[in-house]
Amino acid sequence: MSAWYTLSPFVIFEDIAQAIPWHSEHVVIAIFLILWLISLLSPRITNQLHDEIKQQAKEHKQAIKSLQKEHQEENCQIQQLMHSEQFAFWEWNIKTNEVQFSPQWKKMIGLADYDALNNLRDLQQRVHPKDEQAVQHEILKVLSGKQKLFECTHRVQHEDGHYIWVHDKGQVFEGADGHIEKLFAIRLDVSEQKWIESELEIDSILIEHASEGIAVAREDMKILHCNKALSQTLKKTKEQLENSDLIDLVNSLQNKPDDSIVKALETQGFWRGELSLFDDKNEILLASRVSIKKIFHDTTQTINYSFIHSDITDLKRTQTALDTLANVDSVTGLANRHKLYNILETALKSEHEVTLMFLDLDNFKNVNDSLGHDIGDLLLKAVGKEIRKLIPSKALLARVGGDEFVFYYEQGLSSLTSTEIAQRITDRLKQPFHIKGHEIRIGSSIGIAHYPQQSFDRQSLLKASDMAMYHAKRAGKGQFCEFSDHLDEDDNETT
Repeated sequence: MSAWYTLSPFVIFEDIAQAIPWHSEHVVIAIFLILWLISLLSPRITNQLHDEIKQQAKEHKQAIKSLQKEHQEENCQIQQLMHSEQFAFWEWNIKTNEVQFSPQWKKMIGLADYDALNNLRDLQQRVHPKDEQAVQHEILKVLSGKQKLFECTHRVQHEDGHYIWVHDKGQVFEGADGHIEKLFAIRLDVSEQKWIESELEIDSILIEHASEGIAVAREDMKILHCNKALSQTLKKTKEQLENSDLIDLVNSLQNKPDDSIVKALETQGFWRGELSLFDDKNEILLASRVSIKKIFHDTTQTINYSFIHSDITDLKRTQTALDTLANVDSVTGLANRHKLYNILETALKSEHEVTLMFLDLDNFKNVNDSLGHDIGDLLLKAVGKEIRKLIPSKALLARVGGDEFVFYYEQGLSSLTSTEIAQRITDRLKQPFHIKGHEIRIGSSIGIAHYPQQSFDRQSLLKASDMAMYHAKRAGKGQFCEFSDHLDEDDNETT
């Protein structure tokens, strides 16, 4: 541009006009010079302009090709979308009341492409009776100009008679006069989504009315939701539970926190077990069967925890009562023969040295005969309490029948010898018992046996202590006797 300006004949002419006095012959010469300069510069200017136009044309051509390619790609994507089995469209010409349906629209309801379907009535007749009002209401909104967008989820009838769920979404188009001419809408088959929603709704109802307590927690263990059963069982409102922590909830179901539960969730992703909460008297307040599971959602890439709680308090109390009947003597509250045998069997497997004493009350039959069984039962209970005071704290004391008591202990648990313990019991049981105004005097005969020195199993240990007790009784009652091999020999000679 600067070169053209510098060589411009008009600039040169202006310079000449200022320098030369003007006469007619001068004017002719000046014009001749200007024309000569123009003839020299014109081809150069023309070539520059031609090159610029050619470059612009090339750039425009490339831009058009790029736009065409983008249009083709978009058109291809639209065509693929339009041919999807889950995607269709329909168009309603409001002026002519004609409706056009895409092949996929017909396919959704089981029609072939050639089947006639071209008016609004065909569209309306397939709408489920319970959805007709809602669909009409949405259409009236756009026809009245209240809104330009049309959106509605409803059911339409398939050719075989069943209904599918569809979601229509579209908008109105106005003519040059400003009046609505067409309503165009795309349609999606959302039957599967609706089925899933229905299943979730049913699941939600089942969870809410389940007898088990159920809760769902986030990854950070904060409880999101719980059902009515959990709220009632734990005697807390849903608001209280849904603002609490899952681990705190688990810990509230037991007297002492159990870290193994958290470790199991971290390493294995689940934990299942029983938890018990006891009062100060060691009676069950609440017994629970709990199942916790970590749940990973592939879709959302999130983690939740499910918590299922069953109240088994009544079951545990029943089991405790049955266990009491099976293992506890109803008169004294001590262990019975069944419990003694089971626990003694386990104790002997430990291979520790064990001392067992077999005790029989002297003159007890006279008490029952003279004062009655009620007094006799109270006496047995009182005897059990007194023996309990005199034996090692971890010894198991049992009433094995009638007026017979048995207890055993590991020898290392007492600083006293077995004979010292037997002597203390003998001395105490010689003292009178006062039962309901009666002074009752009895005594005891005690047999002592040791494991493994004098026996090799539970049966031989009991037999040895029983044999020693009978020797004590034959020696004059109020005695105790420790088993030895000669006792066995004496019995054989007597036999």
